[in-house]
Amino acid sequence: MSFMMEDSVESDWVAVRPNVFDEKERHKFIFIVAWNEIEGNPTKRKDDISTLVKSVIKTLGSWDISDSSREGYSWAGLFSFQDVRAAHVQLCAVNSDLEPCLPPFPEEPVGMWTVLFGAPEVSQRETDALCYQLQVYLGHALDTCGWKILAQVLFTESDDSEEYYESLSELRQKGYEDALQRAKKRLQELLERHRAMESMVELLQVYPEEDEAYGELLEATTQLYHYLLQPFRDMRELAMLRRQQIKISLETERLGPRRVEGLRREDEEWTRKAHAAVLSIQDLTVKFFETTARAQKAVYERMRVDQRKFGKSTWAAAVDRMERLQYAVSKETLQLMRAKEICLEQRKHGLKEEMQSLQEGEDAMQRLDQMEALYYELQLQLYDIQAEVLRCEELLLNAQLTSLRRQITERQDEVVYYDAYESPDAMRRVEDPSASLPPLRDKLSQLQQRTRQLEARRGRITAKKAYLKTKKEICIINHNQKIQQRQGMKDDQTHQALQQRGEEQEEEEERSNARMSLDRSRTLDRLRSFKQRFPGQVTLKSSRLRMPETLAASVQTDTVDLPELFAPPSDACGHQTIPSSAPPPPPPPPPPPPPSLDDLSSEGVEWAHPTSPVRQSKAGSDSEPLPLAPFSPRFFDSSQLQTARKKLKKTAMLDSSQWRRASSPMDEVLNSLKRGSFHLRKAELRVLAPDPDDDESNNILAQIRQGVRLKKVRTRPEQQRHTKGLFPHSTDALTRSIHEALRRIKEASPESESEDEGLPCTDWEN
Repeated sequence: MSFMMEDSVESDWVAVRPNVFDEKERHKFIFIVAWNEIEGNPTKRKDDISTLVKSVIKTLGSWDISDSSREGYSWAGLFSFQDVRAAHVQLCAVNSDLEPCLPPFPEEPVGMWTVLFGAPEVSQRETDALCYQLQVYLGHALDTCGWKILAQVLFTESDDSEEYYESLSELRQKGYEDALQRAKKRLQELLERHRAMESMVELLQVYPEEDEAYGELLEATTQLYHYLLQPFRDMRELAMLRRQQIKISLETERLGPRRVEGLRREDEEWTRKAHAAVLSIQDLTVKFFETTARAQKAVYERMRVDQRKFGKSTWAAAVDRMERLQYAVSKETLQLMRAKEICLEQRKHGLKEEMQSLQEGEDAMQRLDQMEALYYELQLQLYDIQAEVLRCEELLLNAQLTSLRRQITERQDEVVYYDAYESPDAMRRVEDPSASLPPLRDKLSQLQQRTRQLEARRGRITAKKAYLKTKKEICIINHNQKIQQRQGMKDDQTHQALQQRGEEQEEEEERSNARMSLDRSRTLDRLRSFKQRFPGQVTLKSSRLRMPETLAASVQTDTVDLPELFAPPSDACGHQTIPSSAPPPPPPPPPPPPPSLDDLSSEGVEWAHPTSPVRQSKAGSDSEPLPLAPFSPRFFDSSQLQTARKKLKKTAMLDSSQWRRASSPMDEVLNSLKRGSFHLRKAELRVLAPDPDDDESNNILAQIRQGVRLKKVRTRPEQQRHTKGLFPHSTDALTRSIHEALRRIKEASPESESEDEGLPCTDWEN
């Protein structure tokens, strides 16, 4: 146990808990005593009458307690005459009034004859009387000693010492807390009595008592919090000492990898313990200054109420105390704000380390956003506390300035009386030129200089307040922008998902078109290779002839000299256009002349459907659409194909010349590129030698016009290392998000406060 170590350190004294035997609730009990025929002993049973009578426990030689979830309890036990006498002795040690109350028991027979022949029988009447007397005795013992002691004597097997003894550390802490409560109570009583006073004489008498009571409260608070802080200070020192020993071991000793890893884990554990101890110390420090500042402010507010009751001349007797209290309140509040500022800085530092050590997971990005939002909240709280610190510093300066101005006014209003001259010779006496200035003027100049210094400090504090307010506004604006940007990113992600789905559909359509175009080009290649292998007669069969829209719009041929163009079979054609990335297919072979009607009837070839899209498109462009003639297989040689190709080229050249006359040069070039009529060749760069007659500036301009060849600049190794160290593993999305969050919080709260426009810190003098 923890208190046993303290007991061994202190002395043989032990601390007993106060009111350990007090009963929180009083119940009315009833005892039932019965004679056990088997053992020949009286069996006692107790019941709580408030919960009615429970069933008697039949286990002999034992006692039992019902479950704690039940409304009441019942105990039972098997006792001999010797057990009852022993319990009676213990109860008499608590209260001697019980000594004559125990009823006489019959003598217990002993010896060989008792073993051989048995004990004499006791009549039923005697046993009933004895049980009744024991019931009366137990009721009287309950009223005299209380149920807790009686239950411990009769029904408890073992006692727990922790139930009775108190830890010395808890006892000391309770003593300090009691002293603090007494000091608070005394100060509160003085303030209540102060409120009813109306005379300045009475107030001047009670003011020293209030100062003394506040001093006692401050002393009691200091002792209590010193005692509370001591364990955490010891833990901090122990952790730092152990870390130093681990560091020395790692630097000086030759250890294996397992031992080194174990020492590093131990160092991390001691670091966490030291950090937890520091946080506890800071929390207790904040509570200490909250207590002292609250008490000091109560005394100051009571004196401000007194100031409104009296005039200036009457209040002049208490001005000094008023200024001292104002200065003390500002100082205590300043220390409280400084302690809170340190706590927030520690929380920010811990949150930043947690952000840096964040591991990947399902909700890693969400946790990062939550920690960043919490960091911004802490930063805003820190700005508020820093503003309160500046306000307290300004109050301190105002208190000092008020005191100095009052002293200056008193010095200026002070009248100096000089001794009269006793003779004219004394008036003519030359004064000593080495004599110093009057002490009054010297003191006045010192006060004025001190006032100017404090006013300069107050001006710097005002500038700090304005700068801090600007930083807070910037932080709020950045935080709002971050929230809006995050909302916009969510909307963009939704829009991007929809757009990506549409792009996937378009890509699927393009792939389908590309496959169809590839099949068409393969079919044309097979036809071309077949024509080259068999240059004589070529037979083309088609069940349907459709005029392509593109050729019908661009190529105009003579119906007499050039036969109509025909499209490839329907299974190799597509209505979609070929994507720009695919190469243009080679031109199809020239179609054969239209077949005759006799051939159509002999071969049985189908006519084009009257509602085909080709007919509909041509019907929209021409007033009298020409129906597509039926097509039948026809035989022709290679000379006819060559003649048709030449005529097609001539027609294309005529069309291009007409288009050239009606278009711009750039359109002409583009159309020529599309038709493939000419090829561009790479122009050679002609470098002209500089003219010796030209000046140097013209030569430089000529070189600039020729172009400058750039050389590859290699990055220095230290720059590469700096870049890698700044953003390690930048390809990871979580790491990039962590770096971005750290950059934003650094902009919101810079690490060093040296950017406060060079405003020096002020150390206040008491």
